[in-house]
Amino acid sequence: MSIRLLIVLIYSGLLINADAFAKDALSAVQIVDGITQRRPPNTRQAVGRRYVWNFRGRHYTILMTIDLERYNSYSGKERYDIPKLVEEGRTTIGNLTREFQRTFKRNRGWTRQDRVDFVLSFVQSLPYTLDDVTTGYDEFRRYAIETLIEGGGDCEDTTILVAAILRGLGEKTALIFTPGHIALGVSGDFKGASLTYNNTKYYYCETTGTGWTVGTLPASVGKTVEAIIPLTPSKIGPAPQPDKTTTPTPVQPKPTPKVPELTPEPPPIQPEPEPEKPKPRPDKTESSETNSAAGMVIATLFILIGLGIPIAFLVYRFIISDSDDDDDTEYDDTHESTNPLDW
Repeated sequence: MSIRLLIVLIYSGLLINADAFAKDALSAVQIVDGITQRRPPNTRQAVGRRYVWNFRGRHYTILMTIDLERYNSYSGKERYDIPKLVEEGRTTIGNLTREFQRTFKRNRGWTRQDRVDFVLSFVQSLPYTLDDVTTGYDEFRRYAIETLIEGGGDCEDTTILVAAILRGLGEKTALIFTPGHIALGVSGDFKGASLTYNNTKYYYCETTGTGWTVGTLPASVGKTVEAIIPLTPSKIGPAPQPDKTTTPTPVQPKPTPKVPELTPEPPPIQPEPEPEKPKPRPDKTESSETNSAAGMVIATLFILIGLGIPIAFLVYRFIISDSDDDDDTEYDDTHESTNPLDW
């Protein structure tokens, strides 16, 4: 019986641990050095948020997407127990805490105080808003995810948010209550204003306003402490990795019967045109022989014409002309000369 009970407890613990990761309401969280104009889109399932702040002269931007269903689930939840709100925030915004861890790895030269001050500077950049103005209630403590959605809050809201982040980073913290105010105390090798509780020294951390570092006590905050509630450190682990996966053996798909489809009637096949035969080129030898024969004929004609003209002229001049003169002038023996000189 005891073995069965132990198995049930172990199994329940695994389920609780898995649920702690599963209910993280933030996705696509990214801290960017500098100012970026990119903004996560808003959808029906999620809302995007962009926060820009300054830390020691440098700008940083956080981009995140928040699940709306998870956000709406906090409507009507109990808000009296602040440590419970901090613990809920530690698991709900775990991806934001992991992104801070990645930022610290990129800045290995930062000290422990630098890291805490970096987180404080982000939370302090959120505007201070009164509960009765934003919610209509005089005292309305927000869960960490609600403060991120609303983009600000009062001292209780920002203290719950920074406590959830620092607890997830493994810092030992405590809630410090002063008259009309609440802040956070962080244990460690720091300097400045502090108080000791159960042999542990906690250094004061202001979450409203800007520029307050660990151990800096604003003049507006009194030194009277009404209560202090230590919070158990609980460093959030890395994102869970999936169990060992096995590659399934590929299965040959079975051929599926083809469904006949209506296809249009194919157009008649047109006979392919026969390629045009090239015209035979005339033989160069034949054309040259024809050209030479024609040239000989033409040359002969010119020679004959050249010889015929002078021959015809000579025939006409000496033969035909002489015969005409003999016929026209006959000698008349009976003609008497009238010339007195004739004898």
